[in-house]
Amino acid sequence: NGLEAAPLYHPPPDVAGFYKGRTEDYIYYPSRLEFLKRQNLLIEAARHLRSPVKIIIGGDGSNREEYQRLIDEYALHARVRLLGHTSVAEKQAWYAHALAVFYGPYDEDYGYVTLEAMLSSKPVITCEDSGGPLEFVQHGETGLVQSAEPEQIAANIDWLYFNRTRAIEMGRAARAYFGELDMSWEHVVSRLLG
Repeated sequence: NGLEAAPLYHPPPDVAGFYKGRTEDYIYYPSRLEFLKRQNLLIEAARHLRSPVKIIIGGDGSNREEYQRLIDEYALHARVRLLGHTSVAEKQAWYAHALAVFYGPYDEDYGYVTLEAMLSSKPVITCEDSGGPLEFVQHGETGLVQSAEPEQIAANIDWLYFNRTRAIEMGRAARAYFGELDMSWEHVVSRLLG
Protein backbone atom coordinates (compact mmCIF):
# COMPACT_ATOMS: atom_id res chain seq x y z
CA ASN A 1 0.00 0.00 0.00
CA GLY A 2 3.01 2.28 -0.23
CA LEU A 3 3.19 2.72 3.55
CA GLU A 4 6.49 3.09 5.35
CA ALA A 5 6.46 1.55 8.81
CA ALA A 6 9.10 0.70 11.39
CA PRO A 7 8.63 -2.63 13.18
CA LEU A 8 7.82 -2.29 16.88
CA TYR A 9 9.51 -5.21 18.58
CA HIS A 10 8.11 -6.19 21.94
CA PRO A 11 10.36 -7.67 24.64
CA PRO A 12 10.19 -11.26 25.86
CA PRO A 13 8.60 -11.92 29.26
CA ASP A 14 10.71 -11.49 32.42
CA VAL A 15 13.48 -9.42 30.82
CA ALA A 16 15.06 -8.74 34.22
CA GLY A 17 15.38 -12.46 35.00
CA PHE A 18 18.02 -13.21 32.37
CA TYR A 19 21.70 -13.01 33.32
CA LYS A 20 25.18 -14.10 32.31
CA GLY A 21 26.88 -16.86 34.28
CA ARG A 22 30.15 -18.74 33.96
CA THR A 23 30.49 -20.09 30.40
CA GLU A 24 30.34 -23.88 30.15
CA ASP A 25 30.84 -26.25 27.23
CA TYR A 26 27.33 -26.71 25.88
CA ILE A 27 25.01 -25.26 23.27
CA TYR A 28 21.47 -24.59 24.47
CA TYR A 29 18.30 -24.71 22.36
CA PRO A 30 15.02 -24.15 24.24
CA SER A 31 11.90 -24.46 22.11
CA ARG A 32 8.91 -26.64 21.35
CA LEU A 33 10.03 -29.94 19.83
CA GLU A 34 8.26 -29.45 16.51
CA PHE A 35 9.28 -30.04 12.89
CA LEU A 36 9.65 -26.35 11.96
CA LYS A 37 11.91 -25.68 14.96
CA ARG A 38 14.43 -28.14 13.47
CA GLN A 39 16.15 -29.49 16.57
CA ASN A 40 17.13 -32.38 14.28
CA LEU A 41 19.74 -30.10 12.65
CA LEU A 42 21.47 -29.66 15.99
CA ILE A 43 21.26 -33.36 16.84
CA GLU A 44 22.73 -34.23 13.43
CA ALA A 45 25.43 -31.59 13.94
CA ALA A 46 26.52 -33.38 17.13
CA ARG A 47 27.78 -36.25 14.94
CA HIS A 48 30.30 -33.91 13.28
CA LEU A 49 31.71 -32.06 16.30
CA ARG A 50 35.47 -32.10 16.90
CA SER A 51 35.17 -30.28 20.23
CA PRO A 52 33.76 -31.78 23.46
CA VAL A 53 30.76 -29.42 23.41
CA LYS A 54 27.47 -30.97 24.49
CA ILE A 55 23.99 -30.21 23.13
CA ILE A 56 21.21 -29.35 25.59
CA ILE A 57 17.68 -29.18 24.15
CA GLY A 58 14.91 -27.85 26.36
CA GLY A 59 11.18 -28.13 25.76
CA ASP A 60 8.68 -30.75 24.77
CA GLY A 61 6.46 -31.44 21.78
CA SER A 62 5.27 -33.86 19.15
CA ASN A 63 8.76 -34.61 17.77
CA ARG A 64 10.31 -35.75 21.06
CA GLU A 65 10.18 -39.44 20.13
CA GLU A 66 11.74 -38.74 16.72
CA TYR A 67 14.57 -36.76 18.29
CA GLN A 68 15.16 -39.48 20.87
CA ARG A 69 15.25 -42.01 18.02
CA LEU A 70 18.01 -39.95 16.30
CA ILE A 71 20.00 -39.81 19.54
CA ASP A 72 19.65 -43.58 19.93
CA GLU A 73 20.44 -44.30 16.27
CA TYR A 74 23.67 -42.30 16.32
CA ALA A 75 24.62 -43.27 19.91
CA LEU A 76 24.73 -39.63 21.01
CA HIS A 77 23.59 -40.21 24.59
CA ALA A 78 26.80 -38.76 26.04
CA ARG A 79 26.61 -35.75 23.73
CA VAL A 80 22.92 -34.74 23.40
CA ARG A 81 20.40 -34.29 26.21
CA LEU A 82 16.65 -33.71 25.89
CA LEU A 83 15.60 -31.85 29.04
CA GLY A 84 11.85 -31.82 28.52
CA HIS A 85 9.88 -29.08 30.24
CA THR A 86 11.85 -26.73 32.50
CA SER A 87 10.80 -23.96 34.85
CA VAL A 88 11.52 -20.34 33.95
CA ALA A 89 14.36 -20.22 36.50
CA GLU A 90 15.90 -23.42 35.12
CA LYS A 91 15.65 -22.09 31.56
CA GLN A 92 17.35 -18.84 32.57
CA ALA A 93 20.16 -20.79 34.26
CA TRP A 94 20.72 -22.94 31.16
CA TYR A 95 20.94 -19.76 29.08
CA ALA A 96 23.28 -18.12 31.59
CA HIS A 97 25.96 -20.82 31.44
CA ALA A 98 25.82 -21.81 27.77
CA LEU A 99 28.72 -21.32 25.39
CA ALA A 100 26.13 -20.18 22.82
CA VAL A 101 22.49 -20.63 21.88
CA PHE A 102 21.28 -22.33 18.71
CA TYR A 103 18.05 -21.11 17.17
CA GLY A 104 17.55 -22.51 13.70
CA PRO A 105 13.82 -22.78 12.99
CA TYR A 106 12.51 -22.57 9.46
CA ASP A 107 11.11 -19.12 8.58
CA GLU A 108 10.25 -18.08 12.14
CA ASP A 109 8.16 -14.92 12.39
CA TYR A 110 9.78 -13.55 15.57
CA GLY A 111 10.72 -15.92 18.37
CA TYR A 112 11.86 -15.07 21.87
CA VAL A 113 14.84 -17.43 21.91
CA THR A 114 17.16 -15.00 20.11
CA LEU A 115 16.22 -12.16 22.43
CA GLU A 116 16.53 -14.29 25.58
CA ALA A 117 20.00 -15.37 24.43
CA MET A 118 20.99 -11.74 23.87
CA LEU A 119 19.73 -10.84 27.36
CA SER A 120 21.93 -13.66 28.68
CA SER A 121 24.98 -12.29 26.81
CA LYS A 122 25.19 -15.29 24.50
CA PRO A 123 25.97 -15.42 20.78
CA VAL A 124 23.25 -17.02 18.67
CA ILE A 125 23.88 -19.57 15.93
CA THR A 126 21.09 -19.43 13.35
CA CYS A 127 20.43 -20.35 9.73
CA GLU A 128 20.08 -18.34 6.55
CA ASP A 129 16.44 -19.43 6.19
CA SER A 130 15.41 -18.96 9.84
CA GLY A 131 13.48 -15.72 9.32
CA GLY A 132 13.00 -13.62 12.46
CA PRO A 133 16.35 -14.33 14.15
CA LEU A 134 18.11 -12.77 11.14
CA GLU A 135 16.71 -9.38 12.17
CA PHE A 136 18.90 -9.53 15.30
CA VAL A 137 21.87 -11.81 14.63
CA GLN A 138 24.73 -9.96 12.99
CA HIS A 139 27.12 -12.54 11.57
CA GLY A 140 30.48 -12.41 13.31
CA GLU A 141 29.28 -9.69 15.70
CA THR A 142 26.38 -11.00 17.81
CA GLY A 143 26.31 -14.55 16.50
CA LEU A 144 26.84 -16.76 13.47
CA VAL A 145 24.63 -17.32 10.43
CA GLN A 146 25.10 -20.31 8.16
CA SER A 147 23.25 -22.68 5.84
CA ALA A 148 20.92 -25.21 7.45
CA GLU A 149 23.50 -27.99 7.12
CA PRO A 150 24.55 -30.06 10.17
CA GLU A 151 28.21 -30.02 9.11
CA GLN A 152 28.26 -26.21 8.93
CA ILE A 153 26.46 -25.90 12.26
CA ALA A 154 29.03 -28.25 13.82
CA ALA A 155 31.88 -26.19 12.33
CA ASN A 156 30.47 -23.02 13.89
CA ILE A 157 30.02 -24.69 17.27
CA ASP A 158 33.62 -25.91 17.12
CA TRP A 159 34.80 -22.42 16.14
CA LEU A 160 33.09 -20.90 19.18
CA TYR A 161 34.65 -23.54 21.44
CA PHE A 162 38.16 -23.03 20.08
CA ASN A 163 37.69 -19.23 20.07
CA ARG A 164 36.06 -18.90 23.47
CA THR A 165 37.26 -15.34 24.07
CA ARG A 166 35.68 -14.24 20.81
CA ALA A 167 32.48 -16.13 21.70
CA ILE A 168 32.26 -14.24 25.00
CA GLU A 169 32.89 -10.94 23.20
CA MET A 170 30.09 -11.73 20.74
CA GLY A 171 27.78 -12.47 23.67
CA ARG A 172 28.60 -9.09 25.21
CA ALA A 173 27.96 -7.42 21.86
CA ALA A 174 24.59 -9.20 21.64
CA ARG A 175 23.59 -7.87 25.07
CA ALA A 176 24.69 -4.36 24.13
CA TYR A 177 22.75 -4.56 20.86
CA PHE A 178 19.60 -5.59 22.73
CA GLY A 179 20.00 -2.42 24.81
CA GLU A 180 20.33 -0.30 21.67
CA LEU A 181 17.05 -1.66 20.32
CA ASP A 182 15.09 0.07 23.12
CA MET A 183 12.87 -3.02 23.22
CA SER A 184 10.30 -2.22 25.87
CA TRP A 185 6.53 -1.99 26.15
CA GLU A 186 6.94 1.68 27.05
CA HIS A 187 8.64 2.30 23.70
CA VAL A 188 5.99 0.33 21.78
CA VAL A 189 3.12 2.19 23.46
CA SER A 190 4.73 5.61 23.03
CA ARG A 191 5.26 4.98 19.31
CA LEU A 192 1.69 3.77 18.85
CA LEU A 193 0.21 6.72 20.72
CA GLY A 194 2.72 9.36 19.59
